[in-house]
Amino acid sequence: MRSKHVLVIIMCLCLGVTGCWDQNLLKDIALVLTASLDTDENGNNTMGITYRKVQSSQAEQETGGTFITTVLSATGHTTREARFKLDKLVDQRIDTSKQRILLIGEKMAEKQMFPYLDTYYRDAKSPLLAQPAVVKDGKAIEVLQLIVDQKLIVSKFLSNLLNSASEESNIQLENLQTIRSKMLHTGEDFTLPYLSVHNGKTIKVEGTALFSNQKKVTEIRGQDSTLLTLLAGHFNKSAGINLKLWDHYKPDIKNYISLGITDASRSISFIDANPDHLKVKLSLKLDARVVEYPKDMLDSNKAITRINRQASNHLEKDAASIIKKTQSYKSDVLGIGRKYKSKHLEEYRRFNWRDLYTSIEIIPDIDVRISQIGIVN
Repeated sequence: MRSKHVLVIIMCLCLGVTGCWDQNLLKDIALVLTASLDTDENGNNTMGITYRKVQSSQAEQETGGTFITTVLSATGHTTREARFKLDKLVDQRIDTSKQRILLIGEKMAEKQMFPYLDTYYRDAKSPLLAQPAVVKDGKAIEVLQLIVDQKLIVSKFLSNLLNSASEESNIQLENLQTIRSKMLHTGEDFTLPYLSVHNGKTIKVEGTALFSNQKKVTEIRGQDSTLLTLLAGHFNKSAGINLKLWDHYKPDIKNYISLGITDASRSISFIDANPDHLKVKLSLKLDARVVEYPKDMLDSNKAITRINRQASNHLEKDAASIIKKTQSYKSDVLGIGRKYKSKHLEEYRRFNWRDLYTSIEIIPDIDVRISQIGIVN
């Protein structure tokens, strides 16, 4: 009898505690998947968002109705103030917890970024996995509007654009969480994808934006961006490199070779760890296959060895130029400071690494090894 009473009490309690107290129904929120941040000369900060709005009559609600993508923006003294104003423009509660992309205008990127991103790091539901990218020249919100005008799904288009460039090792993808740790430590800077709009119609991954002390200081474009990604140790699935090995063949196309990088490994070693004359060796080994060689005649090991040597020397010269550029802008995106700190902490603490980085000697050592020449000899 007593067990029956206990069972009844348990059943009553279960009826009282079932249900979700913190449910977040899609019908009650405006789900934001893409956002933008811009600033102007007067210090006004603009936040833009895209969200899909249901267009349906009461009779159509049972079938879901139709969707349109809307771009909205608001301006405030801070990012959060702009967000408060956006809340007043939408007939639902804005939810950014699933946001995938954050576009940042170049003018804002050239200022210290942390204050503008502070609001993202204070909300427990912030989209810390959202991927930031810098938009060249114009305003980032204009890119959102351009994609909407082309009737594309904004978040899907931008995500695919960035992921495809990352898979080809043209850029390194970061998210809001990973750049926060780098912004708060002096031993390593970070890069972000650098986007541009061509002829007012086409959005292109231009290359890589370099940051120093939380500010965008310069950019590296085209194939140099790919080489920088490899030097930083962020090879993904593949990489494509085109090189001019010779100058004397006619027609000119015979002077070039295109390589597909199938694997890459990078290492950092300190030849001289003394901070007064620090000397670093940056080694990069590349396994490659020939994807184009108009000159042909790759039917001997001697010819392949010669091309390996020529390609390695060519890439070393390009790498030295890229490294010098990072040093001149005090942007240690190669992670040398972090490596030095882990190996020589006492010496590291004696200096301001950002200043020391400009004067150290960094020697690139690149070894190209062609393992596949294609099906035609």
